[in-house]
Amino acid sequence: MFDQARQPGMSATPMAKTNPFEFNLFRAIEVFVAVVETRHVTQAAEMLGITQSAASQQLQSLERALGVQVIDRTTRPAQLTKSGIALHKRAMTILGEVESLRAEVRQIGSVPLPQLRIAMLASIATTLCPVLAGLARDEFGIPELILTAGLSSDHQNLLRSRKTDLAITSDNLFEIEGLARYPIMREQFLLVVPKGCAGPLDDLEQLAKTLPMVRFTREAVVGMRTDQHLSRVRVNLPRFIEGDRASIVMAPVAAGMGFTLLTPTLLLDGLAEGMAIDVHPLPFARYHREITLVTRERELGSLPEAFAVASAQTLAAAIEARLPDLPQGSFELSTYDEPAEASA
Repeated sequence: MFDQARQPGMSATPMAKTNPFEFNLFRAIEVFVAVVETRHVTQAAEMLGITQSAASQQLQSLERALGVQVIDRTTRPAQLTKSGIALHKRAMTILGEVESLRAEVRQIGSVPLPQLRIAMLASIATTLCPVLAGLARDEFGIPELILTAGLSSDHQNLLRSRKTDLAITSDNLFEIEGLARYPIMREQFLLVVPKGCAGPLDDLEQLAKTLPMVRFTREAVVGMRTDQHLSRVRVNLPRFIEGDRASIVMAPVAAGMGFTLLTPTLLLDGLAEGMAIDVHPLPFARYHREITLVTRERELGSLPEAFAVASAQTLAAAIEARLPDLPQGSFELSTYDEPAEASA
């Protein structure tokens, strides 16, 4: 070490040791977990609403404070070191405990949530909005409700970045730890054709020669699931029109331009807009999607279950009112005793 001559006026008192945790430790842990989940600093920064440089600084501060390297930056994508693996397990526990503490303190003080943020599938948002808004206000005393509609892929990012409190989605998000899942409904995909279409309804490849298929984009979970199922049953249908919303997919069908494969809830918005279609069972092996309420564990008390039950009842009533002649077994409501939690 280099000795430095003391200048006039300088104190001979030794300098105080630097506190290794003179930074926002909780924020650094959030950044670390986001990097682990996305495997990229840039994506983690976008998810948390900060710059890439700020995220990198948080990681460096965390490593300096702990005295170990937690991320191996020599690989692409970055990988956790052994210390990083251990930290990730504890970090998830820490973040979960902080959320539980906040919820517990709020309940002890009998203070209702000041705000509830709900992300929903676009196809069911208008159906559920009035019911959930009334439930939040009347049963839970929540003065402010923020509702967003989008794709299930949007919900993953919103939950990871803690920008929503719960999501009503078609993706169970099992890859994210620390979530509780409340099943709402399982619904079958159906053949949807223009009103009065005579078919042939038992052979989609023949039908597609005169009436092409309209479908969701591959980026949507519904579109990906449909493409995978058609491949499994060996039905080859050319791509014609694709959309990222149910009403966009349904509109060309109602106009007589094609057919599609949708579930009952995916038809609700189009039917509310007056689109005329006919619905039939699939001419091959069935496939389905599940609608689930997903939220962070132990954070909202009895609210998620109440919202899941209300959502199931509301969707069932809407389907029965709009589609009274659905094929038998087209949907079923989910029942449960406890929410399904992510495995460790």
